Amino acid sequence: MAKAAPDLNDVALFVDVVKAGSFSKAAAGRGVPVSTVSRRVARLEQSLGTRLLERTTRRLNLTDVGKSYFQHAERGLEELSQGSRQVLELHAQPRGRVRITAAVSMGPMVTETLQSYLLATPEVSIEIDLTERTIDLAGEGYDIAIRAGSVGSDDVIARQISQSARQLFASAAYLERKGRPKRLSDLPKHDLIALRTTETGASWELFDRRGKKHRVGFQPRLTVNEMMASRHAAIAGIGIALLPAAEKRAGLERVLPGFSGSVGGLWLVYPAERTLTAAVRSCVDHLRVALATG
Repeated sequence: MAKAAPDLNDVALFVDVVKAGSFSKAAAGRGVPVSTVSRRVARLEQSLGTRLLERTTRRLNLTDVGKSYFQHAERGLEELSQGSRQVLELHAQPRGRVRITAAVSMGPMVTETLQSYLLATPEVSIEIDLTERTIDLAGEGYDIAIRAGSVGSDDVIARQISQSARQLFASAAYLERKGRPKRLSDLPKHDLIALRTTETGASWELFDRRGKKHRVGFQPRLTVNEMMASRHAAIAGIGIALLPAAEKRAGLERVLPGFSGSVGGLWLVYPAERTLTAAVRSCVDHLRVALATG
């Protein structure tokens, strides 16, 4: 039958006794009765199944096993103390690495947003993984995810930082070349850029100003698998794309302003069952403000 692991408090008392050279001095240093120190060291020996100290009326002598155990115990307690100090420092002052994951299309936005944060926190380093895969934050060792859409998971904390509806955009060059659609029924006659297709083509769900939903099916001129590629294609004049409302800043013109796509949000996500270091906490706070106003 396996013995229970030694109590670290008993180990620490044993180290104190060896350093002090007596039970009474170790007890005085701890402010506890000598009987308590003696009992705890005896309990440690019992849990290890061996004698660590030879007790005489005049002095204490370490057994050979005791000498070896003392060296390991002293070193282990010091390393544990250093580890505890480092953890406290990590939670007091932003330092160390922060791992962030986001969609490929968010790369430029995220790196630009983090520039001021990195300048303000010289002891923090950041690793960004841009991928279309939904990463298991806790399982794969990531601290923060920046995600679009909805987030529904019990093992993460999600903070919504922005919300907007997708809108139809095209470049001025495309609209000059192909004309501007005046009604929904005009859209399938245009060159449209889709994010995904099925065997029968693609479709957009659009809502009018009264909130009524309209489904527009079409055969796309171009199909891409992520939003940034769709944005670049629209800027290049390939066709009309359904993009986040902020894309009007890219010089694109809105098409059929009476209709919008579904409302989506941008979320900051981090593991629920993890105490955040000062670096992660400060990075979350920075991103929450910067991305909401950026």
